Amino acid sequence: MKIHTKRLISIILLLVFVLSISACGGENERKVSSSSQKNVGTLKVAWFPATIKAALTSTAYSLGYFDEEGVTVECETLQNAADAITAVKLGKVDISPVGITQQLQFISEGSDLVIFGGSAQEGGAVVTKPENAERFSDLKNWKDANWATGRSFTGDFVIRNQLRKYGIIPGEDIIMSDLADNTPIIQAVAKGTADVGYITSDGVSIAKSMGLTVGIRVGDLSPYYPCCRQTANGEAIKNKKEAFVAYQRALIRAYKVIQSDHEKAIEVMEELTGQSREYVESGLYGKYASRYNPSPATKKVAEFYGFLKQEGVIRNESFKIEDNINVSIFKEALEDILDRYPDDKDYLALKAFSDEND
Repeated sequence: MKIHTKRLISIILLLVFVLSISACGGENERKVSSSSQKNVGTLKVAWFPATIKAALTSTAYSLGYFDEEGVTVECETLQNAADAITAVKLGKVDISPVGITQQLQFISEGSDLVIFGGSAQEGGAVVTKPENAERFSDLKNWKDANWATGRSFTGDFVIRNQLRKYGIIPGEDIIMSDLADNTPIIQAVAKGTADVGYITSDGVSIAKSMGLTVGIRVGDLSPYYPCCRQTANGEAIKNKKEAFVAYQRALIRAYKVIQSDHEKAIEVMEELTGQSREYVESGLYGKYASRYNPSPATKKVAEFYGFLKQEGVIRNESFKIEDNINVSIFKEALEDILDRYPDDKDYLALKAFSDEND
């Protein structure tokens, strides 16, 4: 009996010790068993693992967060952002995590599309030859320059808006070449056929390798300007709200990883993109990198919508874009996460951002 009593006491002490360790887990993300969340439905999502701009969706999928939060995500591989938003518009997929300009155009023309979250903010840079770096470090010196850019890039419209503040009218006081993509823009500046270029953060390392100077960080001109938004088919949101909330919970957890576990985030995106560690680290955490935030950021989207109207991309003057932005899904998801981790500094920072910008 004495032996049994001693063994029982040892077991009790061990259990107390284990429980005390568990209670001191701190703010680290805890995995929730998929069995603890009932499955609330299936969402078809446009899949862009090769682009860091979709890091929230890619990370959530790779780490199993969608399953754990109770939503089945079916990935549909598409060629580009234009194909993705067209597929959403036609109801072939439920969600596109990339792009914004075409979404806003379609919405203003009456398409039943809803922005319900964010993917990336900011993420653009100005490049030029070293001998021109001083001139193009200040937008007021851009008059009469030849500017290579991509009209689909959100930072392009941010720069246009800022140029107008100096009385420089895009297309009149500055020659603009729409080259659509980073590579031809960088090549044009390197060859001297363009004086200055705007590129997204994906092209920064390439520009540097070709001897160009990377200057203005466009996020400094308009902090938190929207790069990519989570956009859904309106009918899908009406019919699958619980699934969308679960999807957002997974994105919020992915946001936590990108914020606080750099090694894990880099490892995930390195594997998905097939790019070098240096490229991925620059795209996630470099000076010109996007900020990866799942909040819809309604005020920032509305501001950018104004930039598009200013440049004649949006012609419906009376339409309010806020009517097609759903904030409730994100807020419900964040509330669920904060119920689990009420003192987590990253989730509290996300709430503070949303309170200010939604």
